Amino acid sequence: MMDPVSAQNRRGDTALKILAAARDVFSERGFAGTTVDEIARRAGVNKATLYYQIGDKQTLYAGVILDVMGSAADTTASEIQNATSPEEKLRTYIRNVAEAMDRNPWMPPIMLREMAAGGRNFPETVVLGLARIFTILGEIIAEGVRRGVFVPAPPPLIHLMIVGAFAFFKTSAPLRERQAGLGGDWPAGEDRVSGTVATEVERLVLRALRKTPGEAG
Repeated sequence: MMDPVSAQNRRGDTALKILAAARDVFSERGFAGTTVDEIARRAGVNKATLYYQIGDKQTLYAGVILDVMGSAADTTASEIQNATSPEEKLRTYIRNVAEAMDRNPWMPPIMLREMAAGGRNFPETVVLGLARIFTILGEIIAEGVRRGVFVPAPPPLIHLMIVGAFAFFKTSAPLRERQAGLGGDWPAGEDRVSGTVATEVERLVLRALRKTPGEAG
């Protein structure tokens, strides 16, 4: 399997077209249901070109996910440097996750499929990318604990709370429309998560992590 980073560094128009087709097919069919033939067909290239430009199916999958994961991690790591409190850093983290999902609407279906599959299709490079994200979140939580404003919590669980809420919201539009017709109070007309949805998730996550007076650290 070609290194996804090497594949990304040599991108041209053809490689970008292949990755765009891969995003669509993976989001529709998942890793197991996707074939290289279908990706090549949608990209308008032959399989030999696809393998030369990017690599095999696992490399394509890693490239698609790392595109978003790496960019979001870089942006978050940079922006939290300007935040002055753990609460503000956590809000920045949540906001960047939300914005990444809104910029990449194909990502939530892929993530939900992987959650259901236990992440067994994730290449090692994606697992390492997740570790970097968990490290960023873990440092935010640890700082909050040191300052006496957060209770200890496992970063992967908090990340799943955030990502799971956004991913389910993004993919639940048909259900929300039906519930709205039945008098439900979900925001049926909202399809972005970086607006009021992100604000609500921030409120709930901060409430779960915030240390109350007299609570043991």
